[in-house]
Amino acid sequence: MGIKNPMSGSIPVLLNSIYAAQSPQVFKYHDWQVETNGNPYAHAVLRGRVDNYGNDIPNYHYETVMQVLEGYRKTEGGLQNPAVIVDANHSNSGKQFKQQIRIVEEVLQDCRYDRDFKNVIKGFMIESFLVEGCQKHDVVYGQSITDPCLGWEDTERLILDIAEKV
Repeated sequence: MGIKNPMSGSIPVLLNSIYAAQSPQVFKYHDWQVETNGNPYAHAVLRGRVDNYGNDIPNYHYETVMQVLEGYRKTEGGLQNPAVIVDANHSNSGKQFKQQIRIVEEVLQDCRYDRDFKNVIKGFMIESFLVEGCQKHDVVYGQSITDPCLGWEDTERLILDIAEKV
């Protein structure tokens, strides 16, 4: 289960959410008392943040990922299975969907630089569709009606590039 950082970008809030998801819980659901063991695979998804002025601020850079890893290690009670997924779009790309390619390349470069970084990065979220961009009305088959996306050609090239570099 991936847990995206809050829009504020707070790493402690993100880590607390992961801790809660990994911990046993008892709660009420439709007049039933439900008990879970927690999900040891709950993990961080870095999606960027938005500052007080509405500006998109990326959080996929080396320093932030290492801060998350350090938080995994220091969280009281411990967190299991440290993992980070980088959401290459949204606030990380400033909602400029073509920037996803550059962001993935940068993260892969950091993976070559640091073994701990490489071990905690487990993958990417990439906004992709058959036809590049987006539309306001559902008139173009295979094109997003929500967020702008990479098209099939760029997606295929990016996936092959990732596979070659990991």
